Amino acid sequence: VTGAIFYTKKFDFFPELENYSNNVNSVLIPMMVIGGVLLLVGMLGCCGACTGKTGLLNFYFIIVFLVVVLEIVVIVLGILKKDSFVKSTNEAATTLFEGYKARFVTKAETDAITDAEALAVNAAQLLFQCCGLTDGASYWKTTSNSDVPPGCCSDWNGEDVPPSGLTTCDADKQFSTGCTETVNALADEFGIAVIIVIVAVILFEVLCLVAACISKKKDLVV
Repeated sequence: VTGAIFYTKKFDFFPELENYSNNVNSVLIPMMVIGGVLLLVGMLGCCGACTGKTGLLNFYFIIVFLVVVLEIVVIVLGILKKDSFVKSTNEAATTLFEGYKARFVTKAETDAITDAEALAVNAAQLLFQCCGLTDGASYWKTTSNSDVPPGCCSDWNGEDVPPSGLTTCDADKQFSTGCTETVNALADEFGIAVIIVIVAVILFEVLCLVAACISKKKDLVV
């Protein structure tokens, strides 16, 4: 239900996502499908426990067991692939930020980045409350430029990027941390939180498997 609400209202909640609607939908739709399948499996397990149908309980047990195995695989891959994921993310961010700098700061390449990508760079800085890849506002500043992208300013409206790609804002309204440091710190915190949640879900699912076995055993005894 939550997925369906977010799917229909996502651009009301996060207007900046509209430029990436295809990518967002490609994530939301599979999540809703998976949620619907798990809901159906849970209902079948409940019906099996209430009616004593061992076939339903067997089906429920197999599906939940496979889900548990898949979640364990996700945790292991998440731990093993974390560094490569962070590296790939940093490389993609570097390409965008350096393209922004080449187009608007040094003006070395006027077509180094598209308008949509320029908006994404600013939206990311505002979202993560960071400025530049490293060293905060200093990342954007040169001997001939003291301005920063609007996304570095806490009072930016999140929609309009000036033609110059840069703006002036008070120092107390500029984000002082680089995006690389901020995102890496968030990734560490988020990764730990995700692992804790998945482990809690696995424990709950194991209890469901035990309950299914007990219910099936009672039905066989009867």
